[in-house]
Formats: sequence, structure tokens, C-alpha cells
Amino acid sequence: MSFLSAPPKLVIFDCDGVLVDSEPLYIRTLHRLLQSYGAPLTFQQCWEMFVGKTSREVDAYLKEQGLNAPSHWNKDFHEQSNALLEKEVQPVTGIQQVIKQLANAKIPICVGSNGHPFTVRMSLEITGLLPWFDGNVFTATDVGASKPAPDLFLHAAKRAGINPEHCVVIEDSATGMKAAASAGMRCFAYTPESIPAPSNLFGAHPFQSMTTLPNLLGLVPA
Repeated sequence: MSFLSAPPKLVIFDCDGVLVDSEPLYIRTLHRLLQSYGAPLTFQQCWEMFVGKTSREVDAYLKEQGLNAPSHWNKDFHEQSNALLEKEVQPVTGIQQVIKQLANAKIPICVGSNGHPFTVRMSLEITGLLPWFDGNVFTATDVGASKPAPDLFLHAAKRAGINPEHCVVIEDSATGMKAAASAGMRCFAYTPESIPAPSNLFGAHPFQSMTTLPNLLGLVPA
């Protein structure tokens, strides 16, 4: 069944973990680096603390724990994670069909990501998704504020000329779900069984498979 009274007029996709299956690669890289600095974190703890977050949160953790990390840790992280992305990143299972159905329904789509602009575009290009979004890829750099601030989603809606209440956000992190709620947008939370779900969904409706998303968006008859 659809959870919307009418199909949305704009769908805003987060990138990492929603369009491209990159979150495990990022967290694997970050976990390895943090352990090398002496952080007493398991992979699960690292995931729960940092998925969807920015380098500022990592910096705060390093200072809080008194860990002796080099000043260039962020550069090391991006170099190592980008190398891993080039080798291993794949589109999220089922996302191509979702995008095609939205295109067939003539519903505009865009990307709203906290990621670095270069990395976001690289991931989309490697996975073959970039042509669907080219010209409509927005990052926190565009607005000077990262999620959970609503600025990025509001910017995407403004660029499309769509009121926030007619937009839907597809997210996988609590950070993004909070941003969607603050922007006054309906949000669907992608929570596959293989990945720990956020403890707080901020009112987002969870779904576990991309095959169910078109139906939730009202694109497939119930």
C-alpha cells in the first residue's frame, strides 16, 4: 500500500547507503584508522556513532578520547576510502528500477548528501547512476550546512521549484531523517536487515527493500 495520498512532486535521495552501497566501505576504513590511533571501538560501535556523520564529529571524538591522531587523518581517510570505492562500490540493490519507475512517472529526482562533492559524483559515476542525476546533485558544500540542518533539503526543493510538503526524502541515517523532519518533508528510512537501523527514525517510515519503495511512493497500484 502507499503511505502517501498522492505521489510526491520531488524525491530527494541521500547518496551513501541509499543510492550506492558505500557506508560499509567508509566505516571499514574509518574503523581501521581509529583503531590505529588507539580507539577502543568495535565495528558495530563505529557504525552506530559515525554513519551519516561528518569529519567534525570524528574530530570531536578524537579530542574527547584524547587520541593521538595525525592532523592529516581526514586526508588519509579520503584517500583510503576513495581507493576502496573505486574497487568495490556497487549500487544499492534494486535502486536502478526505482529510479526508472520515477522517470517513467515523470517525477523529478535529485541527490542531497553530506558527502564530499568529488566523492559523491565519483560513486554515482562508477555505479552508472550519475546520468540520472547530473545537474541535480547537491551536497552540504552547496549550502554551508550539513545535515541534520534542513538547509540542504530545502535548497534542493527550492532549485526544483517544489514546496517542501510535496517532497519525499529517502534516507538511511538518523542525521538525514532528522534533517527531513526539520525541513517539513516526508521521509522513508531504508533499513535493510544486513545493516543496523538507527534507534531514532524521527518519524520516518522504515522499509527494508528497494523493491517496496515504488509502492510506498504510490507508483504501483496496491
